[in-house]
Amino acid sequence: MRGTAVAILLVLLSIECHAQMQTGPNPGQCEQVRSAIQQYGLQAARQHAIANYGLSITDVRNIEQGCGIGERGRDRDRRARQ
Repeated sequence: MRGTAVAILLVLLSIECHAQMQTGPNPGQCEQVRSAIQQYGLQAARQHAIANYGLSITDVRNIEQGCGIGERGRDRDRRARQ
């Protein structure tokens, strides 16, 4: 009985968890986000994502960061403050 429990535990630990392996949006999703921002503007695209996809503002910002969106604006703002 104990050997069976140990074997099950080892099997469970060796299984890859694909849900946790995704690190961010894929290139196709990033292209869709960029297209929406270009067409409707950043604020409107954010509001649409929050309203229609059930995302929080943190989720939206993580997606933007994963796609490299908005980084240039932040750098420019930092330089302007210095």
